[in-house]
Amino acid sequence: MAQAGGSGARPWPAGPVRIVSPYTPGGANDTLARFCAQHLGAALGQAFVLENRPGAGVNLGAELVARAAPDGHTLLMAAGAVATNHSLYRDLPFDILKDFAPVTLVATVPNVLAVHPRTPARSAAEFVAFAKAKPGGVSYGSAGIGTVPHLAMEMFLRAAGGLRGVHVPYRGSAPAVTALLAGEVDALFENLPPLAGQLRSGALRGLCISSAERHPDFPDLPTTAEAAGLPGFEVTAWQSILAPAGTPAAVRDTVAAEVKRALASPEGRARVAQLGALPRGTTPDEFGAFLASEVRRWAEAVRASGAKME
Repeated sequence: MAQAGGSGARPWPAGPVRIVSPYTPGGANDTLARFCAQHLGAALGQAFVLENRPGAGVNLGAELVARAAPDGHTLLMAAGAVATNHSLYRDLPFDILKDFAPVTLVATVPNVLAVHPRTPARSAAEFVAFAKAKPGGVSYGSAGIGTVPHLAMEMFLRAAGGLRGVHVPYRGSAPAVTALLAGEVDALFENLPPLAGQLRSGALRGLCISSAERHPDFPDLPTTAEAAGLPGFEVTAWQSILAPAGTPAAVRDTVAAEVKRALASPEGRARVAQLGALPRGTTPDEFGAFLASEVRRWAEAVRASGAKME
């Protein structure tokens, strides 16, 4: 077991470990948190207990962990919203880069640019031409103001030549997908899981995927770089584990190594694949560099969108 401090410190974990998920039960973040908790508990001989603490756009659960003792007994299962919120909210009670210590990037989830089959665009390049020609700009839905799907579309439109877009926010991914199916909006740049069934059935048309590589379940769906001529364009949702700042490196290294081992198992690969996600399992240093780059990336997107939350 890891040592929680110096040579005289007790081995870690010395008791149950809380994994706080700032979301309601269900969904990718909760599913992966439960998987990680189950594996860590079995591997380390202590209970890892998932605690759902939704509210305030994930800030309630994040603040709880930021204020917890940095002894390795409280962890945060964080999604990409923690990076967007750094710039989106005016007065956060914590700093994601200063008040947390990185542990590991668990999985990434690509976004897909999808349109209704009635839309004339049959490729990302044709969608760009369609958006340029449409009076008033192309309309697009999202899961809400400041969400990854909202900001991903803003980044795409900006990268494609500063195109105009009319944002129509909905209360979550499900109603946004329903609105596209009904033809209420022209497009979505949504996470893959809520779109997967509609793409397979042909109810919606996928134009490109925002990961650096094609997705193994949708090999015919080109990347945004391939389809729209936007090299380096990569926008993904993600799940990760963070700890309070000051949590010992030995603890974080142990958690990261065990999560990586779990993700490499047949059960781990199957669990991640069911979510339409791609397994990662990084070291704390690798995740720290990724998190800092995501905070910078989303700060630019938030500024461009003009979105702000109180």
